[in-house]
Amino acid sequence: MMQSLAAAVSGLQGEQTAMNVIAENIANVNTTGFKGSDVNFATLLSQQLSSGSAPTKSSGGTDPMEIGLGTSVGSITTNMSEGPLQETSNPLDIAIEGNGFLTLSGSQGVVYSRDGALGLDANGNLVQASSGAIVEGWTPAGGPTTNLTWTESSTTPAPTSTTPGPLNIPGTYTPSGGSAEQLSGVAISPDGIVVATYEGSGGASTQVVVGQIALAVFPNPSGLVAVGQNAYTPGPNALASGGTGVPFAQPGSNGAGALAVGALEQSNVDISTELTNMIVAERTYEVDAKVITSSDNMLQALIQIQ
Repeated sequence: MMQSLAAAVSGLQGEQTAMNVIAENIANVNTTGFKGSDVNFATLLSQQLSSGSAPTKSSGGTDPMEIGLGTSVGSITTNMSEGPLQETSNPLDIAIEGNGFLTLSGSQGVVYSRDGALGLDANGNLVQASSGAIVEGWTPAGGPTTNLTWTESSTTPAPTSTTPGPLNIPGTYTPSGGSAEQLSGVAISPDGIVVATYEGSGGASTQVVVGQIALAVFPNPSGLVAVGQNAYTPGPNALASGGTGVPFAQPGSNGAGALAVGALEQSNVDISTELTNMIVAERTYEVDAKVITSSDNMLQALIQIQ
């Protein structure tokens, strides 16, 4: 009798955990780049009443008899599938159409995120609007260049062996043989090239490449650890053993995904699925509670036996 109580209690605890995960998913249904989670259950140990027997020439075999001791949360997995895109028309908003993550540096250290709502701070740093963390990438040797076909892959060493650094857009640019021009606009291409436009007092303008956004690609993105502010850090199961660190790639290469400019990735939470899961969790919790009530009634009846 006590086993039924313990098993039912484990069910209550498991469904409470499931409800907590569902609530987190629903609360973040409008969070940019949010990845929902799923709960999977596993059985606890079973008490073996009989080990069973093998068949013989004169008799058949018997199967083992076991009574399970309840359930436990086997895993809480993050669904890293890509969420739907929403157009914003903001030239500094980007969505990653692939498996890559933005590399950011800020108060949390170096973190990784799918939230591509970007902007510029007072120092000209390209930052994530929600956290103020600085977006990292690669910059041309010698500073901004008017070579608009520049890519980091044309330099030595290649991006996969070059650690990215903060991307900064200078407020002024002085063309060769000209006078200083003021920053008038910033654009990002699908391959992550950041191009700044500068205008002079006479109306002349110059476009220069100030860098290229770096994307991190993890062998197992589900192994990332959420640290808040739409950011992750690598967990022990996110990177391949024996690796040299986080692998970086240019947008559009090595599975990182190209950038959709003027759009943001929405949460991948399906609200209808979450509401259905909530009903299932609620009803299962109710049935587990009913088992406790029934077991209590049976114990009460046993106690009253004279």
